[in-house]
Amino acid sequence: MSGKLHSLGQIDRRWLYLTLAATLSVTLMIGPLFPDVPSAFTRPVFDSIENLEPGTPVLVSLDYSPYSAPDIEPTAEAVTRHLLLRGARPVFVSLFFDGNNMYQRLRQQVIDRDFPQLEEGRDWAVLGYKAGGRMVINALNQDLSAMYTADLRGVPLDSLTALGGMRRLGDFPLIVAFSSGTPGLQEWILYGGDPTGTPVAGGCTAIGMPEYLAYFPGQLVGLLGGLKGASEYEAALAAGYPDRDFPRRAGRAMGPQTVAHVLILAFLVLGNLAYLRRPRREGRST
Repeated sequence: MSGKLHSLGQIDRRWLYLTLAATLSVTLMIGPLFPDVPSAFTRPVFDSIENLEPGTPVLVSLDYSPYSAPDIEPTAEAVTRHLLLRGARPVFVSLFFDGNNMYQRLRQQVIDRDFPQLEEGRDWAVLGYKAGGRMVINALNQDLSAMYTADLRGVPLDSLTALGGMRRLGDFPLIVAFSSGTPGLQEWILYGGDPTGTPVAGGCTAIGMPEYLAYFPGQLVGLLGGLKGASEYEAALAAGYPDRDFPRRAGRAMGPQTVAHVLILAFLVLGNLAYLRRPRREGRST
């Protein structure tokens, strides 16, 4: 056995890369869906939306760009599906200049495909991007019309049924911010949720999650971090609405990622075992 382990230490590293590439290729073709369950960070977000009354407006801020979309967009898709399933009325805004483009992608991939019977202005509204970061939030605390007089189509706010009489940020029962940087989730917590008392839930990139954990659970209802958070939310949706066969974009993406991590860990274990089981004479020469 020691001889076999020793021979593993002599393998050309290119074979390891080839094995990893081949394994990932097969996994991507198969598309396995591993079981997942909501964590303590994910469950409060799901429950907060599940407890909303039909017709409730919810402010949704899309504060990310195409660069970070692969990590955070599946979260925005899953939460938007849940809001529309509950009959809530998402009101989309953005502090990122790419926010309007991110909304268009979200509409194509979720609203138009899964909820074609819904109507813009009645079942959801899009106020869009405004420059200014936290100053935008401060203005919304006073009056929505301080920053927005109409939606992206030019329809006046008073004509948008989806707003449901919301006049300022504090009128909303929930703020959901999907953030990949600044301005984003931190600004919504400090300048939106804290002054008005409005609960804030968030989604972020996986690498940005530690930054926001300090706000949970006091100032943050829940936090969906990267593909893992999105996968957990998709699993909660699948369990809560088994009659709806929604795409599991994050869940499918977690399969290759999980297999790659397991394979790398296996290489590390075998490599260390090969090193520890070297012949004693070779160890002295080195």
